[in-house]
Amino acid sequence: MSNKYLGPADRQLIAEKWAAYASVREIAALVGVAPKTIYQELRRGNNGTLDKNSRQSYNPDLAQRRFQESLRRRGKPLNRARAASE
Repeated sequence: MSNKYLGPADRQLIAEKWAAYASVREIAALVGVAPKTIYQELRRGNNGTLDKNSRQSYNPDLAQRRFQESLRRRGKPLNRARAASE
């Protein structure tokens, strides 16, 4: 398990696998993070709706926006190259 931030590509992969009903452990193994990270990410990207199986839906764009807002609130500067690509 690595200590890193999830990027837009990671969040998109989470969204695709979550929509395909993959388990949190399967998604964590694919992304290379702990299952707790996926649970936190699903909470960050929750838009308040449920899918047809009553699971919370996940929006990767909302999750990315909330992540960037949290970085701004705590004062950590964004990497300029990364911020330009997002």
